[in-house]
Amino acid sequence: MKRSLFSALATMVCLAQPVASAGQPDLARSAQTAFTAGQVEMARMLALAALNSDPKDPTALAVLAAVGLATKEPEAARIVAAQSFRAAPDREGKFTAARLAARAAVETEQTGVAKYWLRRAVQVAPNDTARAATIRDFTALRAHSRLRFDVDLSIRPSDNVNQGARDQLLVIDGNPTWFYFDGSSMALSGIETAASLGLRYRLAGTAAAPTEVGLRLYHRAVSLSNEAKTQAPTASGADFSNSALDATVFHTQILSDTQSLRGGLTLGRSWLADKPYADRARMEGALSTRHDLQTRSRVGFAIERQWLTSGKPPATAFSLEAGVQRALDWGDSVAIKLEAAETVSNDANQEHRRVGASLRYMLGKPVAGAVLSGGLGVAARDYPVFFNGIFNDTGREDVTLSGSVDMALPKLGAFGFEPVVSIEASRTRSNVSRYDGQSLGIGLQIQSSF
Repeated sequence: MKRSLFSALATMVCLAQPVASAGQPDLARSAQTAFTAGQVEMARMLALAALNSDPKDPTALAVLAAVGLATKEPEAARIVAAQSFRAAPDREGKFTAARLAARAAVETEQTGVAKYWLRRAVQVAPNDTARAATIRDFTALRAHSRLRFDVDLSIRPSDNVNQGARDQLLVIDGNPTWFYFDGSSMALSGIETAASLGLRYRLAGTAAAPTEVGLRLYHRAVSLSNEAKTQAPTASGADFSNSALDATVFHTQILSDTQSLRGGLTLGRSWLADKPYADRARMEGALSTRHDLQTRSRVGFAIERQWLTSGKPPATAFSLEAGVQRALDWGDSVAIKLEAAETVSNDANQEHRRVGASLRYMLGKPVAGAVLSGGLGVAARDYPVFFNGIFNDTGREDVTLSGSVDMALPKLGAFGFEPVVSIEASRTRSNVSRYDGQSLGIGLQIQSSF
């Protein structure tokens, strides 16, 4: 496995850097020529001689790093390659040094460090061919690595950070009630900042069919606007923050050349306003099928048991989903998903059914440097009983229409991470005015581009 990975990373990139040394420029070039000819020790002596004249000669440092790799001294090679990266005056020199540092880190099984240097190599790649090759190497390294980190960051202004009521008076089925909402229960504006950190470790199997355990931490923080603070002076953003911690174990089984089955178990806890809110246990599975080179489908199910810390009876949620994605002949792609879910509980207020459908379209070619995709969705919820015992066992029915446009901006990215600007809109119609509303917002997310 390691040997094939080294092949994927390439044994050496071209050391075609301009020599920065003004005193003895021929020594660094001669060291480079000697190494190319297989004269490793001669290359070492010439590189050291060049460094005696100029300790920051980028070509001599790069040759010395390559010599360290050839003589099984990867730790020293990585240190010297890093020095060459800092000293190199141009993209070609920095690209060469970053690739050498990545190779040295792989030799010492420091995959995290190797990924770091490959991302730096992507950032300074002198052309599209070099960039594409480095991305392929990063993908190969990630597949080889047992440990994987995922980070997702987003920030989004919102006119309803607390999912509050739009009208102060509660109206049900068009009939006013005697219930009024206070300022903190009404819609409050502000900024939502969310972060998700995931950690996965492959216990057994291959990258395509792993058995892996994972841990994911999610936190959403809210900052209230001045208008919201005036409306609800006793409220703070922490009152509407929420967090979740999940521990997972999953296994993927390859059934055939075109099908795979993935299933697993999740145990988690969520917090609301920094206080425990609910515990959950979720079992799920999904069958993925490649029908041809352009079409893939996925059918999944899940069963989740939920325990509210408020002492209310637990609930069990069942869900099914089916989706298909197809790459179109002209380079775009389209995805359709259908889903249905039902929640049952001895608490009538928790019981409900949900159905939904979504359509997503992704452009294959950038538009003015932006990679565009957009989606439409519709979802309906039905609570046969809601506000049980308060308003004569009134039911609740919601229908939500949503749409979004995402613009990935790779030209503004760095180290393989790129910003994604999202424009999102939704409209919910409900017979219970507390859940009737609309939203329009712009969000910013940072994602890995490979």
